[in-house]
Amino acid sequence: MTSPTADLIVALQASPADHDRLMRAACTALLADTTAPQPPDADALRAGMSRIADTGLDVVLQRLLLDAPQGSPTDALAALLRPAELSWDEPQEIDWAVRHWQDCRAAGLLDEESAADFGEYWRRIEWSAMRHHLALLGQGHPEERRLLARIAKISARYVALGFLKRAMEARYPEFFDLGFSLR
Repeated sequence: MTSPTADLIVALQASPADHDRLMRAACTALLADTTAPQPPDADALRAGMSRIADTGLDVVLQRLLLDAPQGSPTDALAALLRPAELSWDEPQEIDWAVRHWQDCRAAGLLDEESAADFGEYWRRIEWSAMRHHLALLGQGHPEERRLLARIAKISARYVALGFLKRAMEARYPEFFDLGFSLR
C-alpha cells in the first residue's frame, strides 16, 4: 500500500494549522498517481493479527482480503488519511474522503458499487486502513497504541469484523473503555 511520503508527514507535523490545505493537495495528487498501491499480503496481515490473538482470526483475514478490493483508490487514501504517526477527528477525515470520492467518481476511477454510495466507499477506506494498520502492527511499528486503537475502533464498527473485536476486547480491554481517544 502506498504510504504518505515522509515529507508530507513532516510538513503536517510542522504546520498543524495548514493540515487542511496540505491534505487536500495530497488527495488531489492521488488522482494523478496511476501506480496501483500494493496492499499488504496475507502473511503481513497474519503477523499483525498474531499481536492480537494466536488463533481464530482466519475468518477476519479472509474478509479483509476479499471484501475490500485491493489496489483501489481507497488503499492509497486510507494510508493518507490514517498514517500511523498522525490522527485527525473523524469528521475531518470524512470531509477529505467525500471530496476524494467525488473527484474519483468524476474521473471514472470507481467501480459501480462504491461510485453509487459514499457509505460503501467509506467502508472500503476503513477496511483498507485496517489492512494497513495490521501490517504495520506486525512489523513492530513504534506507534503500536495508535494502531491498536484504530483497529479497535474499526472492528467495533462492522459486524463482519466481530471476531477481531472480541479478540481485541479480550487482549486490550482498555481500548473499549468509555472516554478513550486516539489523541
